[in-house]
Amino acid sequence: MNPSDDTTERNRTELIHRNITGISNDLEEEFACSVCLRLAVQPTTLTCGHTSCRICLAKWYFNSKKKECPMCRQTYMGHPKVNFQLRNLVRKLMPQEITNREKELEAETEDQNLLKKFEKQLAESNIGQTKKNTDIFIFCAGIIIALCVSVVVYLAWYWQSSDSNLLVMKPVQTWRQKDVATWLEEMGWASHYASLALENKIDGNMLLSLTNDSLTHFLNVTDITHERALLFAINMLKEHGVKMPATLWEYKALYPGRCLFLVYGMKDFPRTSLLYLWMYFYDDMFLPFVKTTTKTTVDIIPVSNSSTDVISKAEWVSFMIFAVLLPEWLVVVFTWQMFSHHFFSPMFVLATAVLYQVMEILTWIKFFNNMEWRLTIGFIKAWIRHLMSAFIFMVVWPLVPNLICDIFFYGALYISPVQALIAVYKKFIAINNAM
Repeated sequence: MNPSDDTTERNRTELIHRNITGISNDLEEEFACSVCLRLAVQPTTLTCGHTSCRICLAKWYFNSKKKECPMCRQTYMGHPKVNFQLRNLVRKLMPQEITNREKELEAETEDQNLLKKFEKQLAESNIGQTKKNTDIFIFCAGIIIALCVSVVVYLAWYWQSSDSNLLVMKPVQTWRQKDVATWLEEMGWASHYASLALENKIDGNMLLSLTNDSLTHFLNVTDITHERALLFAINMLKEHGVKMPATLWEYKALYPGRCLFLVYGMKDFPRTSLLYLWMYFYDDMFLPFVKTTTKTTVDIIPVSNSSTDVISKAEWVSFMIFAVLLPEWLVVVFTWQMFSHHFFSPMFVLATAVLYQVMEILTWIKFFNNMEWRLTIGFIKAWIRHLMSAFIFMVVWPLVPNLICDIFFYGALYISPVQALIAVYKKFIAINNAM
């Protein structure tokens, strides 16, 4: 072999080695710790963008007693993690160099103890910050609930006297002329007959004696549909002796215990409550609820027809699907029909129904993600406990003062959205932590 060839090969080898060494040095500078300026071990990138060895960050933390970047002094929050992508890249490009650096640090027992202490303190501070945020949320929620309770107590006291003035609490024979006018106005479509009733001095007894001819004479009823509807309403008054409840407040005044069961039952165990209505209150509660929630329009004028007393197959199918899968949606549909007469209270009922339906969906998501059967056992126990409490309350409610009943009723009506919002928030947090 020619000596000149040996020289050329040797020069080429030295050049390649210098290039490789240069590249290695360049990479080491790129992946260097911003504190010790050597190849970063367990590289930790802060929110400011600077990267350093985790042990260097720990030493800076204990020296400065602050959560801040050693380079730019920008503070960071929480528990910064190791940059796994950067660590894996360094191990692929510079396996020997990073192995040597890791062995050096592992040999330093003091540094290892310091790093464990750093991890422990960061974890504790992160838990403390989370607890602090939770405490702030609970504090704010507590203030809101306290304000709501104060408002509820005031409303219960203020509205208690008004229940006795409702028409459902007065026998028709005792109605005055003003009561008859109020009854006509509450029906909406018959409101323009109220002035004629006052003008002709129609009281409760006279109202019950009205016939086809007298309706035309005293109230000037010329519309045949209105005539039929008024006669139907008067016959209902004759049959029951009192006006049947047409609003939430009238129903609450007439059946306070039943309403307490409904406002608590429909949010805690809606399916059981619907079954209970079907078994014991079919005509006056279950049937109107099904008819209202399975159609898009509501009859303005009552029609005496046997078909209105029967639930069709299509209505049963629609109702059962929602009752099993989305029971709170039925409450939403039913409440939506109330907005034509009320706004304030249905708004709270609507919000509560939506939030509790969301919470039920989140509960199913958490269950299927974790497949924890103990959650089912806990749910069954809570369901039995709530059901027993509701049953006991329905039995003993006549012994409870009306003011206490009203406080419970309005509390469930107006505070439930706040409770539901807190429950949904906690459920979201639980699901996020589980993931």
